[in-house]
Amino acid sequence: MRCQVKPAWGVATLCPIIVSFTFGLALPAEHGTSSDRAPAISASSLSRAIALSAAYLEQACDSRGRFVYRVDPNSGRESHSYNIIRHAGAIYSLAMLNRVHPDEKAKAAMVRAGSFMRSGYFSAGPDDDMFAVWSKPAGVGPARVADLGATGLGLVALTSIQMVKPGAVSMTELEGMARFLMLLQKSDGSFCSKYRLHTGPVEGWQSLYYPGEAILGLASLYGLDHNRQWLIAAGNGLSYLARSRAGSREVPPDHWALIATAQFPPFYGQSECPASREELLRHAMKICRSLLAGQVANATQPDLDGSFDPDGRTAPTATRLEGLLAALEFLPKNDPTGLRAAIATAVQSGISFLLRAQIKSGQYAGGMPGEITREGAGTRRADPGASDVRIDYVQHALSAFLRYQRIFLAAKP
Repeated sequence: MRCQVKPAWGVATLCPIIVSFTFGLALPAEHGTSSDRAPAISASSLSRAIALSAAYLEQACDSRGRFVYRVDPNSGRESHSYNIIRHAGAIYSLAMLNRVHPDEKAKAAMVRAGSFMRSGYFSAGPDDDMFAVWSKPAGVGPARVADLGATGLGLVALTSIQMVKPGAVSMTELEGMARFLMLLQKSDGSFCSKYRLHTGPVEGWQSLYYPGEAILGLASLYGLDHNRQWLIAAGNGLSYLARSRAGSREVPPDHWALIATAQFPPFYGQSECPASREELLRHAMKICRSLLAGQVANATQPDLDGSFDPDGRTAPTATRLEGLLAALEFLPKNDPTGLRAAIATAVQSGISFLLRAQIKSGQYAGGMPGEITREGAGTRRADPGASDVRIDYVQHALSAFLRYQRIFLAAKP
């Protein structure tokens, strides 16, 4: 098995991996604690799942750097559509893999995928010193649109590539992407989710996940060049999310906000974040409770246990696990509310669900179907597309597996 446990990475390798610091509270050297109750998932089964997911993404990235976006494993039919945000997400998970388990194939796939994104979807923004990742390649569609999330997650991806292969991406381009994100940020810290060529920022439509992806991108670039303007912009964005939701009893399941928050503890003092550490922590805890409330337990169909979707969709489960596991990196260890223990129980069940869903053998081994199946292929429902494998299904599962392994199994044989 090529995946071997490696020593923990240092704070200097912030981008774009979770870091283990609480908001102003001392943290023991180890990641797990007795109160977290290390889950009953074997290190070998998780290592195998990680290796399979990694191999799937590496092989799905062709010589041009384009991923097989969606495929029906029953017929081999591939979709002609493409989503550049999910492309950037695949690079993000390969970068996470390479940091924990150095992998030359993952590194090569990252570089190819970065070149594909830059050659087809990447160009100057409204000003000469700005760059954006556009939703469609040049010349496709009536008007070019740049989604906030595409440039945000694209910045995470390209920053990761720059870290493994210095010079592969121009720092001018990375800084230009950050400037474009700041163009879409309002004075209160919120963001416009879309930018349309010739007309500018688009009002009236907001994405739940794009702000967290933009914040993560800005924080990731700060981890590379230590330019405080990116960190300050990220802090303003995170503060807006925390304060705008403070009066709500329920908050949306914003897993990207949790992942972005995990970047902040070691650099909070330099961020000039308007929200206090306590406000950020309360916001994160509310999101965690929102995520936990959606998990399926004691289902009439046992294969659904651990899912965060009543139909057994794998992507909602994997993304929620990513957020919850990121939260374990900064939630206080001495938690009197029992939230950490609840998360530990939930992620054990959720990871088990994903392990059951993963395709284990054959041409599409390592693939993750849209919905869980009894044998890892086909589908429980009549929906013919439920067995399709899409790159983001695999990417989110791989990221969740890696986070789980890092927290609970890194010190185990």
